[in-house]
Amino acid sequence: ASEAPPPSFEETEAILRRASEARTEGGAPPGFERTMLWSDDQKKFVNAGEPQTRLDDPCLQGLTIEPGEVISRINKARGKGGRLDLTGIGLTKVPDEVWTLTDLTDLQLSNNKITRIPDDVGNLTELERLGLAGNRLTVIPEGIGGCECLEGLWAHGNLIGRVPDAIGRCERLRHLMLAGNRIRELPASLGDCKYLEELSVPGNRLESLPETIGGAYMLRVIDVHGNKIARLPDSIARLKSLEELSAQGNLLTSIPDDVGEMRRLVRLNVAENELSSLPKGLGDAAMMTTLWCYGNPALRSLPMSLAKNVSLKSVWCEGCDALEGDGVRELVEALPTRKGGVAATIGLDLAQCTRAGLKIRPATELDVNAAGGLGLACDHPHVAISEIPGGGGVGGGEGNNLGADAPNAPGRYSRGYFKHVRWTEDADAPVLIVAFGSAPGVPNWGGLLGKLRKDVLARGGACAGGAGADAAAAVEAAAVGFDVLYVADVTRSWYHGGGIGGGTASNDEAERAWREGVEGIAGRYARVLNLGDSMGASAALLFADVADHAMAFCPQIDLVSASIRPGRSARWMRHFRKRLVAAVDRAVTGPRRSRVEIHSGTWEHDLAQADFVPDAVGRDRIDAEGLALNVVLHRVDNHRLALALEEGDELLPMVRKAYHTQLAAARAGGGGGGDATRS
Repeated sequence: ASEAPPPSFEETEAILRRASEARTEGGAPPGFERTMLWSDDQKKFVNAGEPQTRLDDPCLQGLTIEPGEVISRINKARGKGGRLDLTGIGLTKVPDEVWTLTDLTDLQLSNNKITRIPDDVGNLTELERLGLAGNRLTVIPEGIGGCECLEGLWAHGNLIGRVPDAIGRCERLRHLMLAGNRIRELPASLGDCKYLEELSVPGNRLESLPETIGGAYMLRVIDVHGNKIARLPDSIARLKSLEELSAQGNLLTSIPDDVGEMRRLVRLNVAENELSSLPKGLGDAAMMTTLWCYGNPALRSLPMSLAKNVSLKSVWCEGCDALEGDGVRELVEALPTRKGGVAATIGLDLAQCTRAGLKIRPATELDVNAAGGLGLACDHPHVAISEIPGGGGVGGGEGNNLGADAPNAPGRYSRGYFKHVRWTEDADAPVLIVAFGSAPGVPNWGGLLGKLRKDVLARGGACAGGAGADAAAAVEAAAVGFDVLYVADVTRSWYHGGGIGGGTASNDEAERAWREGVEGIAGRYARVLNLGDSMGASAALLFADVADHAMAFCPQIDLVSASIRPGRSARWMRHFRKRLVAAVDRAVTGPRRSRVEIHSGTWEHDLAQADFVPDAVGRDRIDAEGLALNVVLHRVDNHRLALALEEGDELLPMVRKAYHTQLAAARAGGGGGGDATRS
């Protein structure tokens, strides 16, 4: 005989309802299938009992799934190795029964509206992974110390103000992810986490790291960018397993002298601080491949030990206004003499090259280090040259990288990185590409734009002497090229200011400073193309009205419901959303009739964020007025959509087409825009 078909969802819900009613009456209903669990003590399967959570439980009302589905998930999570996923269903409170599932190994509660996790979380002694990201939590409970098997805690994008000492009792903890909160200090007990491998606390309010950090000797990655740290503890140099230290955008005046003894250190980012010197022995970090120290206006010299490091691939020190020319030249000349004879790339700005007496010339296709793949070169092929606009930063002020090109720049509100790379030294290109950095706080898109440059030059060379309009266009593109403005927000504030209270005025002023910085350069160009991914995609939309075409890959629009977000108030986030939608509206309806493309994968979260903009602008209005506001779908179930597209060789053709469209429009003197579709 064939098996009976499984019950429908409605039938299952009815069974659960009868179970709830029967518990009230003291018995189990007919047809209720009890969950059987293996008992190590009794060496047999035993009845796990009926669910304790009722269908009418207040915490299950108003969710994006039915109460019966929540109860079903809880019931299925019982027993050894249980896993419970309640991500993104609208919870404001976790059902109490969850804290009785002592065999749970994986609990995912991210992207809800939860304001409190009780100390009862400590009952989950077998828990290995706990996801709390994107909620409204203000504290991590002391009870977390009872989770003695915990290996990973993801609590980024909350309002957490403190991390309890009890975290040190989670001796198996390997990943502690706390980006975008309000944490002022980390407990000394963190040094007791002997197996901790990754500590991520960017975009908080840290003023220091505990001296005990050296006790977490298995740490491989420390990311504390966008805080207010003035000093790194000396014990950090004892972390012999550390591979990556990201401390850009703080208030560091020095770094420990013994950092050069960190033999496994691969990447060191101390950009945009207040450093006046670097350790003389920094180059002794034998495995270091990349050093970012740009945007330290008081930095006077670079250690010559870097020239002896055979692992070193690149040093980026643009915007260090005090760098002495003789020292820069000495290092530039010494880099090719290291063992192996292959010099590391060193990134310098035009002013630094001038002080060092380096000869500057237009780059050719043979200059692989031409400012991230573009623009200028010099008599030393391993020097990458760029232009730092003005010498001030966001909103001007000492120690930033904007200023002179920003009209009426107000006082400094946010740190900001601006690097302007031109195709030729003597003239602006017809098209400017503005590349906005994402949440890690470093400039990106350089690799893709380097490929685009090579592609443009190769096509121009292949079409030289050819007949027809396409050949002529390719030759012209190779001649005039495109310029790039790299922009990065190291404070992880979504280019909208660091205000944390309910007020909006200071954040608007900070946003205006960013806007003036971008407009100060973009206003010189015939056409402008914005590029951004994740937080950078949000910026590409926030400043879409400055551009003729904006390409935003997986942006965060509605930060209140976003899984990646800063630790700001709900009012701040709603105001950000309002400003972003207004900018997109101005872009597509204004005189430029700009094209705005929001690219999303199939992950429901990202798609919901992408759809928010056309929903807010009005889909009927978009169709009626023919506005060029598009949501473009890609069959990629991954938030890192741009990376996935690049790895699939799909991203370059998209950006190439956008560039050539803007170049043609610049030559024709026409406007942007296009048909609104979702493809």
